[in-house]
Amino acid sequence: MSGEFPLDPAESAESAETPGPSHVPLTDDAPDALAPRGLHRRSAPGPAPVPVPVPVPPRSGTRPRGGPGARVERSRRARMLPLGVALSAGLLLFAATSYAVLGAGADVVDRPVLSAVVRHRQAVLDGPVTFLTHASEIPLLVLAVLLALWLSWRDRSWQPPLLIGGASALAVTAATVAKEITDRTRPPARLWEISENGYCFPSRHAVTATAVLLVLAYVLAARAASRVARIALWSGAAVLSLLAGGSRVYLGVHWPTDVIGGLTLGTVVTLLVILVHKLWEAPRPGHPSR
Repeated sequence: MSGEFPLDPAESAESAETPGPSHVPLTDDAPDALAPRGLHRRSAPGPAPVPVPVPVPPRSGTRPRGGPGARVERSRRARMLPLGVALSAGLLLFAATSYAVLGAGADVVDRPVLSAVVRHRQAVLDGPVTFLTHASEIPLLVLAVLLALWLSWRDRSWQPPLLIGGASALAVTAATVAKEITDRTRPPARLWEISENGYCFPSRHAVTATAVLLVLAYVLAARAASRVARIALWSGAAVLSLLAGGSRVYLGVHWPTDVIGGLTLGTVVTLLVILVHKLWEAPRPGHPSR
């Protein structure tokens, strides 16, 4: 026999029944932690999570404050602020005048002023002033509408007739409603130079002339080529409005506060029409300007 020593039969049997670690069978019943692929899966890092985009609703607070939309919105508010302030001031002035008229406090101004105007009337002015007062309502409305239609045909736009027609309708309606509410009587008939009827506060001639002339100036000034022309249009409209209102006091058919209320209400109508138009035409964030 060679130099090999035989193993003890008991040890040989035990060795045969108990295999070593290298003889562990990799069956389906073996734990996954013992398999090399399982160890690799547990030790290797998993895939990075994919970020899910969250939609941001329009006009939300997450929009950058310095973005184009925010700048457009601030610019639009800055342009509308003066109109809003002027409109509020006009409404307050008309409310204060109405309160004075309804409370009979306007007599302190009305009677002395009207008496002074009647005393200083000149026969040479009666004809021109009468023509002016008659032209400041129906003829002015017809002329303004015809001019608006011509501008609409020339520019292929419905804005001129809409603006001027809307201002005219709103002015006549507002003046008529205010007359019915206040129910104020006119000055004594012995002071009249022309015949009139109905209530007198506010002066409908003053309301209509102011609203139509100022909106007409607004429409024409947008098409004027120079700043001088725009100033002339606005100034001419303001002067003609004052003359139309003053003619009613000169002819003795209105108290001075009737004309003040009419000029104020006509200005309020003008500011309201311009404000609505600018809000409609203002560019909105994310939309091109019209």
